[in-house]
Amino acid sequence: MAAFICVLSLGALVQFAISQWRSIWITMAAQPLSNSLEAATGIANQEICAEHFDMLVNASEQLGRSVHEGNLWLKEVKLYHGVLQACLNMSGKALPSVANWANQELKECAKFAAAVLDRRLNNSLAYGSAAQNS
Repeated sequence: MAAFICVLSLGALVQFAISQWRSIWITMAAQPLSNSLEAATGIANQEICAEHFDMLVNASEQLGRSVHEGNLWLKEVKLYHGVLQACLNMSGKALPSVANWANQELKECAKFAAAVLDRRLNNSLAYGSAAQNS
């Protein structure tokens, strides 16, 4: 009985941790994006879709992290994106509700990648402006 309670408690803790992590990056994905993202990528904020994820992540990784930037969960979201892509591939047309859910989550991943790129672009522009004024 004690082992059963321990397993249930551990499961609840894992579920809470995943929900907390997801709420953090979904909140960031919902942030309004600046015009610098559209200027750099050619993608309007309203047009961001799941297919843009890899391009946004690659651009963000090429730009690099700033010194003052904390963990933005990009690696973890890339892993989640891969899991979602596998779910989408397996569900196919047999499970349309799972496919719809996976597609929506993939779009949120792309919005998150856009938010990370936007933050890095703005940090880079601010750094360049500060260096120029010095």
